[in-house]
Amino acid sequence: MTPRAVLDTNVIVSGFGWPGTPARVLDAVLDGRIALVTSPPLLAELRRVLAYPKLANVIADSASLVDLVEGASVLVTPTVTLNVVTDQSDNRVLEAAVEGAVDCIVSGDDHLLELGSFRGIAIVSAADFAARFLA
Repeated sequence: MTPRAVLDTNVIVSGFGWPGTPARVLDAVLDGRIALVTSPPLLAELRRVLAYPKLANVIADSASLVDLVEGASVLVTPTVTLNVVTDQSDNRVLEAAVEGAVDCIVSGDDHLLELGSFRGIAIVSAADFAARFLA
């Protein structure tokens, strides 16, 4: 069975911008070994972050990358608004994960990683996810 995961924006940006474990996780999404779950708020955040001037020299054609992520994803529209952590964008990650019934949330964000899990959904780093699902 294909694992389902929400990738936090920081993992996607790292995966597109630099070689390493986040890039391996994205490759696994694009070749169908992982089912990526996302939501309209997460895609909007990805668009916003990829538009940062400091990323323009690293990541070209950000609009096409967002389209690629959207096309490779299972798109969910969360029906519940959560307020679990102080960073509202992190709450949007949790909402998509719950709505999408994922196995894992993959993040580099300390606020999420400190939770460890939420409603039975593991919250792990890209390295931990890769060790578990891409080994």
